[in-house]
Amino acid sequence: MFRKLHHLRPAKDNARNEIAVLIHGLFLRGINMYSMGRFLRKNGYEVYIYDYWSTRKKIVGHGVDFKNYLKKIFHLHPDAKVNIVTHSMGGIVTREAVSSLENEGCSENLKRIVMLAPPNKGSDVARDVVRALPFARILAKPLPELSSAPYSYIHDSPIPDTIEIGIVAGKYDGKVFEKYTHLNGQKDHIVVPSRHTFIMHKTEVQQQTLHFLENGSFF
Repeated sequence: MFRKLHHLRPAKDNARNEIAVLIHGLFLRGINMYSMGRFLRKNGYEVYIYDYWSTRKKIVGHGVDFKNYLKKIFHLHPDAKVNIVTHSMGGIVTREAVSSLENEGCSENLKRIVMLAPPNKGSDVARDVVRALPFARILAKPLPELSSAPYSYIHDSPIPDTIEIGIVAGKYDGKVFEKYTHLNGQKDHIVVPSRHTFIMHKTEVQQQTLHFLENGSFF
């Protein structure tokens, strides 16, 4: 059911009864979340890295797939709390999935979410690419939905209302500006000296992620 690379078990003497599910963003793959996964495993979390073809479906379709993946995790670990760490578009897919789980009354296993560089209010880069290269919406189906333009789907994507959410923005992120990362109801928000694509590899970001998962706040 889960490939070995995407399922990281902690040492038995260090294990806590918590899961961390990691989801990557547009144009990336699960391997990009591997360093974050190893860090969380070292700190006692059992880690699942969700790998998907990010360009092939629109956000709602990805949300359905991720919701079903989370349900499998719940079934395998009925007594464990499940946390989610997202990167970029993965945060929007998670909004879809978790909101759907809340509507179905199936979110009681969920604990906290950390979003890294999420385009919660869209991206000017996505807007400009779609305007300049109309065929991009065919090659990357979610791209127009991530646009910061007022008609973009991103502004209608649901927001979970029962889960604590922490957001990490990159100070030098040229793809998702800090002002677009905020989310109504966010529990905490910080800005770190990072660019967009590899923000999850930074030691500070990994430590801040762990702190939020444990405490519901950044330090």
